[in-house]
Amino acid sequence: MSHNGAPDPGPARLLRLVQLCDSALPIGAYTHSWGLEAAVERREVIGPTTVEAWARAWLSHSVAPSDGLASAHAAEGASRRDWEALAALNDLLTASRAAPTLRRASLNQGAALLGLASGWAWSGKAAAHLRATHPGPWHHAVVFGTLAEAAGASKEETLALYLQNAAAGLVAAAVRGVPVGHTHGQQVLARLQPLMTDLAARWSKTPLECFGGLSPAYEVLAHAQSQLYTRIFQS
Repeated sequence: MSHNGAPDPGPARLLRLVQLCDSALPIGAYTHSWGLEAAVERREVIGPTTVEAWARAWLSHSVAPSDGLASAHAAEGASRRDWEALAALNDLLTASRAAPTLRRASLNQGAALLGLASGWAWSGKAAAHLRATHPGPWHHAVVFGTLAEAAGASKEETLALYLQNAAAGLVAAAVRGVPVGHTHGQQVLARLQPLMTDLAARWSKTPLECFGGLSPAYEVLAHAQSQLYTRIFQS
């Protein structure tokens, strides 16, 4: 059975989630390093070991308590068909983005993902509900959580998938910017899986009142990204 009591669609559910998490989705994720490029410039990240350490801190203290938690609550709101709650969640994400580059990245990717989902048979109805509730733009975490629920994911699964999606994007940026080889990148992702599982179990049970990561050093890096003399990423 699925999380909402309906018959589990089995392979169809898996295929929908694979499509949602496909790194080849044309939503612009490849143009962002999420502050990693600035960390490389400052020699805080110089190879596979430091990439993994940086990713662990980023996932634990920044992604999981903020966008990750938002994606899980978006999935929960979508399961209740509480579209107004999703609009409020979207406003919370906008207000919490101190770095303009991160705010634009989140909104641009959310708009692109929502546009794609509007044309998919399995997600078109959920996308239409979002558009009817709020003209947008919608943040990526809210759209992702809504679509994950439409695909049949539970709240905890949604958060785990969001973390995996974020980690994969960060490692892809590391492959181009550190540099780290593709093989090393996949090894890093594999070693991050137990952490992401633990984070998903913890934060999926966390109330929205606990939203927000305390990562001032990361906010500084995110702002420094826009000040780099030369750069290959937008954020």
